[in-house]
Amino acid sequence: MHKVSPTYLRARLDLIREKLTTATDIQAALLRNGVYYDQKSIDQKAIEQKAKSKQYPQTPLSFTELCTFNTWFVLHPEKVCGVEKTNSSKEFPVTIQGDKSKILSTIQKQESYSLIEIEALALEYELQINQL
Repeated sequence: MHKVSPTYLRARLDLIREKLTTATDIQAALLRNGVYYDQKSIDQKAIEQKAKSKQYPQTPLSFTELCTFNTWFVLHPEKVCGVEKTNSSKEFPVTIQGDKSKILSTIQKQESYSLIEIEALALEYELQINQL
C-alpha cells in the first residue's frame, strides 16, 4: 500500500485517534502533531494492518482530514524546510530545524525562481508584514 493513498492516510488518522485515548499528556501533544512517541506501536506495518481491517473510501481526503495530525506534510514531505525535532513543550512539541539555505532550496524545488527573485520576494513579503 502506498504511503500517500487515501486508505493509508485514513488508517493512519484512525490509529492515531486510538493511541490518543491511552496517551499521557506529552504523548498526546506529540500525536496531535502527527509525531509518534512510540515507533513500535505506530509504524507503517501497523497502519497497513489497520487499513486492511476496515473498508476506507478511496475519495480524496477532505480539508479536515488533510489538516489533522500533520497529514498534509505526510502527503507532501518535500514542503518541510528542515528536519522535524521533538522537544518537551506541551503546546509546541515539534520544531523544524533548518537554515536559510534549506528554506531557499525547498522553495527553488517548488518554483523555478532564481535566487535573486526569491530574495526580492522575501523583501517584498517582509515589507508587507511590516506594514501590518
